[in-house]
Amino acid sequence: MSLTAGIMQPMKIKNFLLLLIGVGVVMAMAHSDALAAIQKAPPAPYYDLPLCLPGYYPVDPGDCLPMGASQSIARLHESGFPYPIRELAAAKPDPALSDLPVRVAKISGAETPVYASLNDAISGGVALQTIPDGGSRYVTMIDSASDGGRTFVRTIAGWWVEATPFYSSPRWQGLEFYATPQNDFGWTINPTPSYTQPSFAAPETGRQYEKYADFQVYQVVEAEGYEWYEAGPDEWIPSLKSRRLVVDTTPPEGVDNKRWISIDLYNQTLSVYDEGELVFAALVATGSGELYSDPGLYYIYEKRELDQMQGSYTSDRSDFYSLDGVPWAMYYNHAQAIHGIYWQALLGFPQSHGCVNMFPGDAHWLFNWAQLGDWVYVHDPSGQTPSPTPTPMGTPAQEIIYPTLTSQH
Repeated sequence: MSLTAGIMQPMKIKNFLLLLIGVGVVMAMAHSDALAAIQKAPPAPYYDLPLCLPGYYPVDPGDCLPMGASQSIARLHESGFPYPIRELAAAKPDPALSDLPVRVAKISGAETPVYASLNDAISGGVALQTIPDGGSRYVTMIDSASDGGRTFVRTIAGWWVEATPFYSSPRWQGLEFYATPQNDFGWTINPTPSYTQPSFAAPETGRQYEKYADFQVYQVVEAEGYEWYEAGPDEWIPSLKSRRLVVDTTPPEGVDNKRWISIDLYNQTLSVYDEGELVFAALVATGSGELYSDPGLYYIYEKRELDQMQGSYTSDRSDFYSLDGVPWAMYYNHAQAIHGIYWQALLGFPQSHGCVNMFPGDAHWLFNWAQLGDWVYVHDPSGQTPSPTPTPMGTPAQEIIYPTLTSQH
């Protein structure tokens, strides 16, 4: 090794060590600057904000995080559900309203004689008159007696007739409201399950609805030939087994106050508005076939706590009916009336001779509320019911005529 090479070797080592020291100083200064920058930077607020209380937040609240339950509520709101989801502001009316004002008895068999006394009825004496054969015949009764397996009843008029006392009048009632709901609602007309989608092929939710159970309606879609009502998140009920009451507080054209009765022929519902607010609603049964209830705007011109209704509409009188003691009748369109029924019927289906049938408790509530001159708006949103020829304004109400019973000579 030369002398020069021996001297250069230590110098290279020294320079290399100086270079390492310089690099270390630079790296230390950079780390110090980065640490200072991190310390000066404000903390990210996202991770420091608390969760918002569960609720619907249409805009960012800024001081909390609308996550968790609030996200679920937002998804429900986007699907049309309010928050919070509330029960209908309604209750069943007083059950005592369903008590009939008179007892009734059902007549069966062919033409039935009416007698002046119980002895005449038992012995088959001279009859005052007869009640023609028919599918639906009832008389009022204030007393009854039995003889030889036969039952006779005394009517309010004091006559005696062979009939069977009738005790099973329906007691279902609609709803009395203390606040107008923000959405539609409805009732089942037959027992039914609910479905997870608007389809009979969809899985059932596991919830079963009894007949005449009420539910809320948050959305309506048409599928498989029926309307489907969204009664809750992922829960649908078909119109095949239910009826919807459309809440509409807008007075019909021609109503000059905020008080009217609305009869929906398509949905078979009746709703009552007072001061523009929904105060009562129920299922009904209106006229069927050619005896449909006439659409139009009418007013109540006569009220009768008890009424007698008789008639037939076929040439052979096979459809004759004789109904004594029909409760709480309110006439609004000639012989068409809203009234209570004590006989068995299915609400939610057209089936009357033109009148609007209600269960006793509902008719009683309406009778107490209604005043002569109150508006009655009969309509069919589907447009399927023919509109009658309008009656000229100022035409007197048509006299109510009842067929007379057949006299015996």
